[in-house]
Amino acid sequence: MSNNMIEFITKSSLYSCMKILYPEVKQLLQIYDKETRFEMYCPECKDKKVFIYDCGLHNVKAANLKNKISSAGSVTGMSCQETSVLDGMDHLYLKFKCSLDESHKLEYFFAVRGDTIIKVGQYPSSADIDLPQATKYSSILGKQYYNELKRSIGLHSHGVGIGSFVYLRRIIEKLVYDTFKEAEAAGKLTEKEFEFQADGEHRNGMEEKIKLLKGFLPDLITDRPKIYGVVSKGIHALSEEECLKYFPVLKDGIVMILDDIVTRKEKERAAEEYNKSLGKIISDLK
Repeated sequence: MSNNMIEFITKSSLYSCMKILYPEVKQLLQIYDKETRFEMYCPECKDKKVFIYDCGLHNVKAANLKNKISSAGSVTGMSCQETSVLDGMDHLYLKFKCSLDESHKLEYFFAVRGDTIIKVGQYPSSADIDLPQATKYSSILGKQYYNELKRSIGLHSHGVGIGSFVYLRRIIEKLVYDTFKEAEAAGKLTEKEFEFQADGEHRNGMEEKIKLLKGFLPDLITDRPKIYGVVSKGIHALSEEECLKYFPVLKDGIVMILDDIVTRKEKERAAEEYNKSLGKIISDLK
């Protein structure tokens, strides 16, 4: 079940704001009634687990919210309301529990200002949740770019948008140039073909270079090379707020690309080990 409140609660950076009207209150009450579950990395389980609402929203406040959205005036209130639906609340606290071990919790804290909630804290932090998952990419990225991935995640978790995009772009460039070296070593692409268009005079942009690496880079990026353009635009043209808003999607895209590369390399290693073992068996049987 889609729930924009869950997306905001779990993925927004500190000091992000969300306007709460009747549709959002309904989603909040779905969370409170445990109708909404979501998957998130559990730092204590060290794996992705399903989380569900545990406690935090006071029962009386939840009852008041239910009364407001079921009142006769709630229909007109969706488009224009005289008082905030959150009237009488100055903070919001939500705790979620892990489905595997209920002692594992995620906690989120919000200040309420009129009809807007502002994320003021969470535990564990976004970096604590995201960074442990990043360790498996260190062998692909190397120490420098692995640290840059961590910096990008850390900056976003502290409300720095444009700076987080700078590191995302560097990581994409790293993946593209490393993959070109693989294609070149395999005899599939020359440096001239990679760097220049067919006329030999005009240089390829990064999106063209990504397309040339189809079959070497995951389809996720070669079929949608504009991920690089979006990140570049974020650095040069978007506001901090826009970068903070778009970061989770772009970060998830890069993580999926890295996951694809990890899986491919693991398959290659497994095939190599299998061929060695099979070769030894054949040799022993001669």
